[in-house]
Order: sequence, then structure tokens, then C-alpha cells
Amino acid sequence: MKTLARAAACVLAAGALSMVTAGTSSAAPASLNITYSCNFTLIGAQDMPTTVSSTDLPDSATVGVPTAVSNTTVTSTVSESATTTLAWLGAKSVDGTMTSQVPVVNGSATQTLTSVSTIPNTPVPSSGTFQVTATGTFPAMTLANAGSATISLGSAELKLTPRLANGDATWLGTITVPCTVKPGQSTTFYTFPVA
Repeated sequence: MKTLARAAACVLAAGALSMVTAGTSSAAPASLNITYSCNFTLIGAQDMPTTVSSTDLPDSATVGVPTAVSNTTVTSTVSESATTTLAWLGAKSVDGTMTSQVPVVNGSATQTLTSVSTIPNTPVPSSGTFQVTATGTFPAMTLANAGSATISLGSAELKLTPRLANGDATWLGTITVPCTVKPGQSTTFYTFPVA
């Protein structure tokens, strides 16, 4: 179950996590490698190495002017143990969503935005590790303070559905898997000026 969630998390992976884009400035790329710990009911906490990236973040933003919605891609590696669990369930594929919490610090103000990513139906191999790639967006935000804004990556929640060869869900159904950022890592995704 956790394996499933984990696989889905990889696909999600974020939130999950999209970034904001200033509508009046050119786009800038950002990427961060980060590892989540996802708590699966059947197999307990599992590490999920993930790369979160975006190509259309803002070069800058203006106080009081909403940023544009931006896109993100989250690629995660599902462990061999998770693959084994999925195989035990009879799962041939997995899909779902990832909802990520994204803290944005702007001067003395901090707002936590929600990013939702979609995990498309992804084949599950018979053994070994595999990757899942999720895509999503980050909502527009309005910044109140001149100076800078920093986007970070926070916790996430996966909703995963392992599926049989005919497309039906396994006996496990859809599972909810909470994920947290493992301690000791930088969570800073992107920083840009605000005028």
C-alpha cells in the first residue's frame, strides 16, 4: 500500500509542486533534488528520491500584482521494495494525485500555497525500481513586500490507485499517503526579487 503510494508520490511528486511566474517578466528555470519520507500503511515509511523542476518561474515580481500560474514537473524513483509490494497486490499500473504544501516567504510575510499534480497511469515493472513523473501547476500569488520572495518545498499527500491489468483498482482501492521532507536537506526551490 505504501509502495503504491510511494509510486504515486513519485509521479506526483507536488506538492507537487509548481512554482509562481511573474506575468510581466521573463521566465526562469529552477530544479531541486529532494528526498521525501512517505508513510505507507502496508510497508511503513519509505524514502522517495525526487527531482522537482520548473521552466517558467518569474525573474521578478511587483508588489500587489498577482503572479501568473506556472508549471512544474516532479520525477520520483520508486524503490524495488515498493515494486515488489505492487506486484504482490497484482498491480500492473498506478495513477493518482499529489497535493503539496509550498511555503512562500516574502519579507515578514509567509503564505503557504497548495500545488496539485497529476500522476498519469504509469506501468509497474515486474521487479526493480521505476520512475514516475507527475505534472502540475502552482496558483497565482500576490506579494506584499518589496525585497525578495523565496519558494520552498513542504509536505505532501498522495492519493494513489494501483490497478490490475484490466484497469480495475486492486483490492486495496485508493490509498492516502502522507509525505514529509526528510530532515537535513535544503528545501529552498527558488528566490526572486520583488519591487
